Amino acid sequence: MSDIGILNDPLSLAFIFLLFAAPGIPLGAIAGALLWRRHRIVGALAGAVLGGVLWLAGFMWWKDLF
Repeated sequence: MSDIGILNDPLSLAFIFLLFAAPGIPLGAIAGALLWRRHRIVGALAGAVLGGVLWLAGFMWWKDLF
């Protein structure tokens, strides 16, 4: 019995993204809220997305390097 295709649905892929990008999401949210003081909620959301993407890109680069 094979379980190769068990994590191929969109919900599982989103969970895996959140799992690997988790450290960057709160850091980005805090930085975004502090940098964009007039619109803290939008800044926090934008910072969380950017922080998660940057953390995931750095993680993938680091895993490829080592």
